[in-house]
Amino acid sequence: MQIAPPRRRPPRESVVPMINVVFLLLVFFLMTSQIAPPDPVEVAPPLSDRGTPVDRGTRLFLAADGVPRLDGLSGEAALALLAARDPAEGPVILAADATLPAAIVARTLRRLAELGLAQVELSVLPR
Repeated sequence: MQIAPPRRRPPRESVVPMINVVFLLLVFFLMTSQIAPPDPVEVAPPLSDRGTPVDRGTRLFLAADGVPRLDGLSGEAALALLAARDPAEGPVILAADATLPAAIVARTLRRLAELGLAQVELSVLPR
């Protein structure tokens, strides 16, 4: 009886180098990207000719409706959370909408002073 020898299959190409490249690209993009939570409300800050950037602090958002927002909380709950934070985190950065009346901004600043927050910076855009 004559049995034919088994056919040799061509060697399969390894996908390991492709997996390595994809993994390295994933690590590269994760290390170079900045992941930040979205702002709770849309705020168009006022324009200013002067100012220095503040790199750290807690951002309190004050939209056109005049309600303060911080970390998913709004109104007095947001202000209470702000008052309970560690002062070493930096100043409070007030991100107020440019269309907001100055009386509401002044009332919010007065309320922040009542809570013992002495250092408050206003977020502005350069002209």
